[in-house]
Amino acid sequence: MEFSFTPDEELGGATGIGYLINRISKPNYAIVAEPTGLDTVWIGSMGGILQLDIVVRGGIPSHASQPWYGNNAFEDGIKVAYALIKELKPKIENRQFMSERATITLGGLVKGGVSRNIVPDYFQFSIDRRILPSEDTEDSLEELIDYINGLRSNINSSVDIYVISKIESSINNGSRLLSKLMRIISNTLHVSPRVGISRVPVDTRYLQRAGIDALTYGPGSIVSAHGPDEYIEVSDIIKSVDVYSRLIMEVYGDA
Repeated sequence: MEFSFTPDEELGGATGIGYLINRISKPNYAIVAEPTGLDTVWIGSMGGILQLDIVVRGGIPSHASQPWYGNNAFEDGIKVAYALIKELKPKIENRQFMSERATITLGGLVKGGVSRNIVPDYFQFSIDRRILPSEDTEDSLEELIDYINGLRSNINSSVDIYVISKIESSINNGSRLLSKLMRIISNTLHVSPRVGISRVPVDTRYLQRAGIDALTYGPGSIVSAHGPDEYIEVSDIIKSVDVYSRLIMEVYGDA
């Protein structure tokens, strides 16, 4: 039995568990103690993340008194963004897996323009795409690129697409550990546990992609995580330790 306390989870985990898993003997089972709530086990995460920057360039800037000498990168960028919102966004967010929806968010980061009296020759906005375990990250990227490419003929500015971050989603199908954990939660805490997936990336994905039977289960609510007055009830910590202990004893008993 081993415990890992690794940094970098908030930055993606590549230099934390992502680094560690390639330098240790791979375990048969693993539990990541994220705050799922005592009645919920995550078998995967829609932590698949695709973050893009869309950069629209109009060319030579012109003065607002003579706007016909330039291409308004802001107006062209808005056309691209509006088409994405109007047509592609509903299609993406209609996709579901285990009661969770795929999402796409535009404009988390927006840049452009240098002066009120200059036709903007540069406009940039971000796209954040959260990918379901049933989707493929590369296919999701290709979908966005193909759609934006189809809009180029309707604008005068050039459009560049930059991939800022790309994280795969993950899921543990056919877990042998899951039935043990669900039974122990039920018998120990006298609740009916549910199976779900995380809406955010968790370190469990590194373990699952390495072929380890890994699940996410821990005390606390994801609703309060990383928010104001973040907390976990001490009594919940004690209860989760009881579950972990019983699970370890059962796994060792089967070995």
